[in-house]
Amino acid sequence: MPGWFAGLAAQDPPDTLQVRDTTSTDTIPGRDSLAFILEPLVIGVARERAAPPPVIAITVDPGVVRQSQESDPYRMLRQTTGVEVHDQGQGPGFASNVTIRGFTSDHSSDVLLVIDGVPVNLPAHGHIEGYADWNVLMARSVSSMRVIHGGASPLYGDFALGGVVEVFTRAEADGFEGALGATSFGDVRMDLAGGRRSDRSGLFLGGALQRNEGWRDNSDYRLANAIARGWRGVGPGRLEGGVSVYATEWSSPGFVSIPRFNEPELAAAVDPTDGGDSRRLVANGRYSASIGSDTYLQTALWGMASDYALFLNIPGHNHDGADQGVPVQSGEWDERIGAGGQAEIARAGVGTGDLVVGVGGRGDRVVYRHAATFDRDILVPEIDLDARHASGSLYARWRRSFAGSLGLDLGARIDLLHHRSRSRLAAADAASANPTTAPGAIPPDAGGWESATNAVFSPKAGLRYLRGNNWSVRASSARGFRSPAGIIGDPSREPFIAWSHELGVDYAEGAVAASLSLFRVDVSNERIQDPITLAISSAGSSTRQGLAAVVEWSPTERFGIDARATWNHARLSGAYADAHDDHAHEVFASGTNQTAPATDSADAEFRVPGVADYQAFARASVRPLDAIEGWISGRSVGAHVPIGEPTVRTRPYTVADLGVTWSLGEDRALDFELQNITDVRYVELRSSGFVVPGTPRSVRVQLRLLR
Repeated sequence: MPGWFAGLAAQDPPDTLQVRDTTSTDTIPGRDSLAFILEPLVIGVARERAAPPPVIAITVDPGVVRQSQESDPYRMLRQTTGVEVHDQGQGPGFASNVTIRGFTSDHSSDVLLVIDGVPVNLPAHGHIEGYADWNVLMARSVSSMRVIHGGASPLYGDFALGGVVEVFTRAEADGFEGALGATSFGDVRMDLAGGRRSDRSGLFLGGALQRNEGWRDNSDYRLANAIARGWRGVGPGRLEGGVSVYATEWSSPGFVSIPRFNEPELAAAVDPTDGGDSRRLVANGRYSASIGSDTYLQTALWGMASDYALFLNIPGHNHDGADQGVPVQSGEWDERIGAGGQAEIARAGVGTGDLVVGVGGRGDRVVYRHAATFDRDILVPEIDLDARHASGSLYARWRRSFAGSLGLDLGARIDLLHHRSRSRLAAADAASANPTTAPGAIPPDAGGWESATNAVFSPKAGLRYLRGNNWSVRASSARGFRSPAGIIGDPSREPFIAWSHELGVDYAEGAVAASLSLFRVDVSNERIQDPITLAISSAGSSTRQGLAAVVEWSPTERFGIDARATWNHARLSGAYADAHDDHAHEVFASGTNQTAPATDSADAEFRVPGVADYQAFARASVRPLDAIEGWISGRSVGAHVPIGEPTVRTRPYTVADLGVTWSLGEDRALDFELQNITDVRYVELRSSGFVVPGTPRSVRVQLRLLR
């Protein structure tokens, strides 16, 4: 099914008490999903996603997600959507980089992941603002998943620069299903899920366990996910909610120097004591009800608690970026609790358009510490911060179709973000200097709290024009933002702003569906953090612009091709922003950005570091027999300038995978996958003279059961 046209079709059977479509236009033969100029607003209490803005939006069939053999959600996203992921390779709690629209997205900080309305990205984070560990996502629990490119949706604010990945988990099931898989590296994983459903209620329970040995020394880990969700009809509406738990413990092999990679000497670990552990608990609830024939109300609340400890040898890095020293182990600790909520009212008007108005907010209380360590023992405390984050938003969206061929999609949001922090180390110093302070006590006002509030207004505008029976043209322009790296230590930092523009054409007829988009993203106040040395560079203003294409061709039920590609011309375009080098609470040292444009050369062009010239993904599947389906996929990543190495251009690479699924009956299937068929030696991530090597050739086998 063409993901960017699929709309609401790619979900489980809808958990519905009352649903009414209020927008309709002429249908297109063979492509009912193009029947609407703008997808209809659904009034009722179904667990439906909001219609996407008129930009590239990829909807993933939940069955494809659950069948994926990938060992983690990052690779699952890569295989099911074609979105590029750069594996950090240091264990599941050391989040990898999901990249969309040319953002480096260290630890996936520029792409917002939302699961059942709960944001996974963490604000007021010392490692990187917006840190997002996707391993909290369990494939077996997914009911729907969609990728929205750019910041065009008025429903989302902070961290939605590159795009948004929306996930709903299942609130009911009919029977039980599960899988048991293993790899040639000795990795083993299993999951089991099941539940029940009735006319007025539902229940879903799921769990997953994973034990990975990895292909490098000291790269083993253990991971567990569990989820319990359900729903019930209450009065005129539907109440649903659940609890999810995530826990992991891992070892880290460390980063590989360029000389070691060239030898090649890839397996050896830097320090056997590198690694960490992480835990996360999330509870959420949602109530929605129709309050009239064409109006509904939706409210949601959530709370979370998490903590992690991370120990990793970080390569030395001078402020001038010239020399790399020997790796030194550092320790990080993050402990937090948070809560948030949202309320939304929507009205579907015949002749006046659809209107949605909502408010939302969240608050986080954080303790972040960083220290020089040896064998996980603290040698020198370096950072110890108390931090508070509070945000509130008001958003609105209006959509209307005109004359059966033109649809407008207008929206806006206002976000208020308040950050507070203080250095506990400075507070302790102040207390020790005060002879009246009791031993070990820290006065509440010692050390000094710093605070700042930022307000961001983000207008959104889009349109779609239906041309004939098979063509549609769309355009979008939207303002988005992201809180900058280091704001936990310096609340006065301004958020960086991105204007995203897209002009595209969609075509669908018979077996073919295609989309081509021109995009441009203008960014200001940007700061780039080196994912390996953690030094922060202020890139100032930059521009990402290029082409994105998606093609799906399914001439028969037994054969199909899915291809996606992006070409990106990413350049720094202005003097870089204030680096605040002299700030007392600077979390990580700021490094001079050597690739910043020279002030005496107005026409100078400099590449945005860490952004590849192009990336492409293609997958072909064939079913020669009813019981056998095979597929082959490949991804290509172009050259880029590594962060911290302005005179270097990396080599492009292409990696191919092959898989077969053999149906053993109505309730069993055996999956076989050969990854990196040609055993290409490639670099997943490179910065400041160190790399994360890509996974060599490996075999994965999985047995799936459905009862």
